[in-house]
Amino acid sequence: MQILKQMKQFMEPQSVALIGVSRYTGEGAFNILENLLSYSYHGRIYPVNPSVSEILGVKTFPTVTEIADDIDLAIIATPRPLVPRLLKECTESNIKSAVIVAQGFSDANDEESKQLQKELTDIVKDRQTRIVGPNTFGTANVFTNFSSSFVKIRMKKQPTGVICQTGVFFIGFPEMTFVGKGIDLGNACDISFADSLEYFANDSETKVVAMHIEGMQDTRNFIDTCKRISPKKAILALKTGKSEQAAKAAQSHTGSLAGKKEVWEAALKQSGVIHVADLEELIDLTRTLSMLPFMETPKIGVITITGGLGVMAIDACQNSDMKIDKLSPSTKRLLDTMSPSWLNIGNPVDIWPAMMTSQPPIKPLIDGLRVLLSDPQIGAVLFIGAAFDEKWGGGLCQLLNELAATYKDKPLACCIYGPYTDVTIKELQDAGKVVGFTTPERAIRALSRLSEYSQLRSRL
Repeated sequence: MQILKQMKQFMEPQSVALIGVSRYTGEGAFNILENLLSYSYHGRIYPVNPSVSEILGVKTFPTVTEIADDIDLAIIATPRPLVPRLLKECTESNIKSAVIVAQGFSDANDEESKQLQKELTDIVKDRQTRIVGPNTFGTANVFTNFSSSFVKIRMKKQPTGVICQTGVFFIGFPEMTFVGKGIDLGNACDISFADSLEYFANDSETKVVAMHIEGMQDTRNFIDTCKRISPKKAILALKTGKSEQAAKAAQSHTGSLAGKKEVWEAALKQSGVIHVADLEELIDLTRTLSMLPFMETPKIGVITITGGLGVMAIDACQNSDMKIDKLSPSTKRLLDTMSPSWLNIGNPVDIWPAMMTSQPPIKPLIDGLRVLLSDPQIGAVLFIGAAFDEKWGGGLCQLLNELAATYKDKPLACCIYGPYTDVTIKELQDAGKVVGFTTPERAIRALSRLSEYSQLRSRL
């Protein structure tokens, strides 16, 4: 497939020309060459800067036409007026892929800027060169230690791919670093969402594809591509620019046509894409679907050290298909044996009274989690607990990760509260076996969507 070969040049380049790379280095220099060297990228790097002979010990070239090697990818990081000429030089040098970093094309409001973007597409129209951008961070692939971004990104191998129209996803959020592999389409003058999906559809290292969409031109091709790919790979979509005011802002950001909210929601549902309501849900579902196994039933077993958040978890289930039902007689009997006689065991399981009468206190929690995880009538287990201090939070992480490794086919999620919440959730995220949340509502919403997707996959 031609598009797959083209996308691999963007995502897995063996040789890169850095056109317009700066001579300035160090913190705050936003130097793409310096970033690539720090990642230990193993491909061949050819900086292009006519003003110096070397940068960071790497030989530079005055123009891209003077590089004798075959170049997989050119990254054009120059001021806007120089871009058309440099892109033309790339096509004349038989370079088939180009990332254009500069802003001020269709993302601007004036006709001159839009004409400049048209000039870019005209240059490559009758050639085989493809463009990501302009107005983009470009592409990133942590499995090959590569990123075309001028902002240094955190390299972490994880089974997530992101297709976006803003570079913030390359930088990441406190709960997770988004990019295992990423494509920032920017203005999307050429390479599209559909093209990018073709790459991830055939990529064994990507389990979940998360999309941030401001707008697009070829919606029919996109929907057809999603229909074909969604049965074999989870695709999430956050559509922004849904209000009139936000749509105008999207036009200014990437020059994209936003479209009506209702039309987009229907189109995404029809094409098998999981439509998310906001950025928080996109983050939560990307983590959940990339880390947890499928759910065989929507019944959840909840074990908690605080009754109050257990009640909140029950309330959170009211607007979903999640069920926190009575426990099976055998599971209840096992939990009764480790609890005080006065405690009426139910679901959620309040494990704190048993912990207060046990030495060590953690033993009833371990035993209770094992009982719930072993119950075939329970589709997933939610633990609600506190990170009282750094040592206790670290102990919880170790315990939960060990249980998840033992019960690989049962989703295990947790809601963590307390002063060391962020540290504990980040440690769980880095281990990649248990997904952590800050509230019961977020946990239940994510498990509900996991259940929906699990049911969809079971019918395919």
